[in-house]
Amino acid sequence: MATILSERCEAVSTPAWSYRTAKPVISFDQARELTAEYGSPLMCVSRSAVAANYEALREGLPGVELFYAAKSNPSPTILRTLRDLGGSIDICSVGELRAALDAGFQPEQMLHTHPCKTMANLKTCYDAGCRWFVVDNRNELQKMKEHAPDATLLLRVAITSASSLINLSAKFGCAASEAVDLLCEARDLGMNVNGISFHVGSQTLVPEDYEAALRTIRSIFDEAAACGISLDVLDIGGGMPAPYREAVMSLDVYCYVVRQALEQHFGDLPVRIIAEPGRVMSATTATLITSVIGKSVRPNGSTQYIIDDGIYGSFSGKIYDHTDFPLLAEDHHARAGYPCVVAGPTCDSTDVVCRDQELPDLAIGELLIVPTMGSYTNASASTFNGLDLVREVEVA
Repeated sequence: MATILSERCEAVSTPAWSYRTAKPVISFDQARELTAEYGSPLMCVSRSAVAANYEALREGLPGVELFYAAKSNPSPTILRTLRDLGGSIDICSVGELRAALDAGFQPEQMLHTHPCKTMANLKTCYDAGCRWFVVDNRNELQKMKEHAPDATLLLRVAITSASSLINLSAKFGCAASEAVDLLCEARDLGMNVNGISFHVGSQTLVPEDYEAALRTIRSIFDEAAACGISLDVLDIGGGMPAPYREAVMSLDVYCYVVRQALEQHFGDLPVRIIAEPGRVMSATTATLITSVIGKSVRPNGSTQYIIDDGIYGSFSGKIYDHTDFPLLAEDHHARAGYPCVVAGPTCDSTDVVCRDQELPDLAIGELLIVPTMGSYTNASASTFNGLDLVREVEVA
């Protein structure tokens, strides 16, 4: 088993402070070529960007096994690329199981992380060969005992992060004070819980939040050991940020801080360490092409553009993921910008993409490109108002 100890560098220098900014994976020339062939709107997913993100995480977190969180984007391009690179996958549903199998992943490469599974979800994934599951309460332990008694389990613990955009422990994870009791109960049931998982929260901007979480989790490992329970897996979840309208810390700096925290709190234990990167793996791999389909001056004097994608489509992350996406017009740095409203194509007046981005004077038919659209965008889109989901195309 891989451990953070087996591959750590003996002399690691602190990376220079730097930032990541949102960058499109295509140019406007490519956007015109692609929309001429496939139409607009169009989601462009880059194989090379997937590979670059995977390799950056492998380099930044040596010895940590990466289980891509398919929920962020189950794109076949992303899944196939990660499979070819030797990655593993975090699934939560039968649909994600099927997407993973279609991409070539084997059940032994999968971790099922939903702490509260329907019976159909559990039985289908178990019958397909999945044997690694997450629980966070005694009722789920009983469910697993009855229907998957030979499964290997991770216990999810609730962790609150001050800098995360979304608190993912509001719904899942047992209290840290309850963890050892649940581990003892699992042992009494004859269940194999061999590790602890946690998630600091989505879009966690400050990597020091991992240090606080790891300090708490190490105390659980120690208390469990005092009760005769040996834990050998640590799942640090996901949460690393992606750049949107604001820049974020570079991955090498961010991972350095996380790596130091792992060494501080778990460097003396022979534990298998895994992570569930989602957004940080997928967000920057996709760029949306959208076109202006309408333009008007509203009664309040504001200019409004209507584009052919909106919050019920690829911009769904604005609602569900609290994310604000940068809209780019061609040569927009060389063109004067003006306040405007950009709205989506549905008949719902709440379908507004942005009210506070300045754009050049746009013509109907003009293309906009939107970087960092690979995470919680088309994955959470709908067909509201009878509109089709945005077509996806693979690019280099």
